[in-house]
Amino acid sequence: MSLSLSSVSYLSQPNYSRRSSSKSALGSFDYAFLITALVVICGGCLFMLDLASARSTGQESMLLSFVSQLTHTLPSLLSEISTYFTLFLSSILTSAVLVGFVCGLRALDQQVTGSSKQQSSSYFSVKAAKVASINQYKAALRGRESRLFLISPVFQ
Repeated sequence: MSLSLSSVSYLSQPNYSRRSSSKSALGSFDYAFLITALVVICGGCLFMLDLASARSTGQESMLLSFVSQLTHTLPSLLSEISTYFTLFLSSILTSAVLVGFVCGLRALDQQVTGSSKQQSSSYFSVKAAKVASINQYKAALRGRESRLFLISPVFQ
């Protein structure tokens, strides 16, 4: 009949305190803000240390030299990227125009042949019936000729 001390203390706590102590999670926006703040603060400290070491040695800062090289290469890099991106977009546009053209031709074909199908549908149905009856007659003739081989078609 003895209860342990932890179960008694758990029961004595109110509901809201149990919920808050069991789950304390950061939201995604809070997490993104804290990470961004950490990166900015640490990056600023590293940049200041780089500038201070460059000034004390009398040389150009490594970060500033990287930025100057980047400003020279960035326009040529952007021109290459924009060229290939423009080619990609033009191929998509060309494909879309071709698909639209084919759909338009199909719609035009359906409009043109739709009226002639109604006029000549009786001719095609009569011709199809004749062909079907001829095929049935030929199949019946073949069945009479090869009736002996239906039991063992290997010898046929």
